[in-house]
Amino acid sequence: MSRTLDWTLAGAQVVLHGEGALFYPAESTLLVADTHFGKAALMRRRGLAVPSGQSRDDLQRLSSLIEAFNPRRLIVLGDFFHHRPSLGEPFLQLFPQWLAQHGGVSVEAVVGNHDRHAAGVDIGIRWHDFLDLGPFRLRHEPEPVAGRHVLAGHLHPVLTLQVAADRLRAPVFWFREQVSVLPSFGALTGGWDVPRNAPGRTVLVIEGELFEGPG
Repeated sequence: MSRTLDWTLAGAQVVLHGEGALFYPAESTLLVADTHFGKAALMRRRGLAVPSGQSRDDLQRLSSLIEAFNPRRLIVLGDFFHHRPSLGEPFLQLFPQWLAQHGGVSVEAVVGNHDRHAAGVDIGIRWHDFLDLGPFRLRHEPEPVAGRHVLAGHLHPVLTLQVAADRLRAPVFWFREQVSVLPSFGALTGGWDVPRNAPGRTVLVIEGELFEGPG
């Protein structure tokens, strides 16, 4: 087990991190997927007893990753927001100060399906439909692209392991020949079970540690 894991992907050297992040040293770029900022606030407005402080916690996790890797760019692979944020939401109050603390990092996001509800919200980051970076196409939906290895989010992949009566459901990096999917970064995002017979390799994220999955 390890908090970081060196990995070769599409001929490029990358580093996986136990927070569900991927660092691409050749481009000094840190990638995460599916932050879904604002989801907890939306759930509370709809009457669900969800604890506050999730945005603060997730921003602190991003700060720790920036401190660990010192990247030039931080790119979210879609679903930066969960919904169109309302004035006064904790995230909108916290984010400008957080962004100012990391002024040396270009913070960017690929537009995800949830981000379309946030069109016109200016939070000081750069938005892209997709990005090409080295051998990679950065996008939200995990669909293959000719001549590129796609790095995506959207699925929130998890793997369920069971031994006798013990059952574990953990987020995973899911690596396939043309498309790889990062685990969701947001803490309240749920997950989609990768089929046990699915092609490719997985790396499990368990309490901040990384474990190569069965296969």
